Amino acid sequence: MKYLSCLLLTVFLSCAADRSPSSLFGPNQAGILVVDATLIVDQALPPLFLRQTIAPNVTYSEEIAAVAGASVSVTQGTTQYDFVEDPLTAGRYLPPVIAPVVLPETSYGLFIRSGSTELQANTTTPKRFNIDEVVLLNEETLQPVSSLRTYRDTPPDVFGAPENQVTYQEHLLEARFERIDVQAYQVGILSLDPASDFVIIGDFLDDEDFRDFERETSSPPLEVAEGNLRLPWFAIAFGGRHQLKIYALDDNWYDFARSSPETQNDGFGGLAGDNFERPIFSIEGGMGLFGSASIDSLGFFVLPRN
Repeated sequence: MKYLSCLLLTVFLSCAADRSPSSLFGPNQAGILVVDATLIVDQALPPLFLRQTIAPNVTYSEEIAAVAGASVSVTQGTTQYDFVEDPLTAGRYLPPVIAPVVLPETSYGLFIRSGSTELQANTTTPKRFNIDEVVLLNEETLQPVSSLRTYRDTPPDVFGAPENQVTYQEHLLEARFERIDVQAYQVGILSLDPASDFVIIGDFLDDEDFRDFERETSSPPLEVAEGNLRLPWFAIAFGGRHQLKIYALDDNWYDFARSSPETQNDGFGGLAGDNFERPIFSIEGGMGLFGSASIDSLGFFVLPRN
């Protein structure tokens, strides 16, 4: 997810505008390995990124931070998958050509050796997760008005189906599913039409405010007590096709996301809790994230009001 890579860069690699790296990690903690690897259930084993922290007085670039020549492998049981460097992208390591599919409820280990430094981490993938239904609710009575078509329907025409033409800020959009044994979920919303117009209207917004809106946004970790997740309209700013993804997070991903400075004060509606001085890294010998999630998604088309 684009959100995750940007968040890792912000937290680890000197991109934060309001906090210096030394306030998070100390002034002399340059050269620490930083890994960015997230496994998604039922998807192929993904590439991963390996970088390092740099000194606070050094201008960040991906080339400077990238770590080359490392030995990188992921294990599942007694099977080891060796990664190789991507010749086109510094710091990116590729899985085997025929990459295995990530299994649910399965333990995976990560081992990296770079020079004399070793990094290790483990994740246990969540159970498969499925969106059962997405409904539009009456804003006053909270009673269902209609149901949206999902990818499992026949035909799965999620963008062209009349049921999935939703008017901006008309009714409430709610995803319903059977909860699985995870501590939190995370929502990603992607606008698929790069030329679509704004649907958000507000006299309080000026041209600079509109330039700040992005076509891809993600929530902090969200508690879902009863399997009903209401989606806020303010996370959507554009018309046209949208894809919504709900991630069921493993413990590593959950701990990292809830403790990162970028998400602790997010307005999306995340978990209330302590403020963390330093993100939680479930990694031995380095920083970053080696986590996993199961995912389901939904497509719909946003119409402007009136």
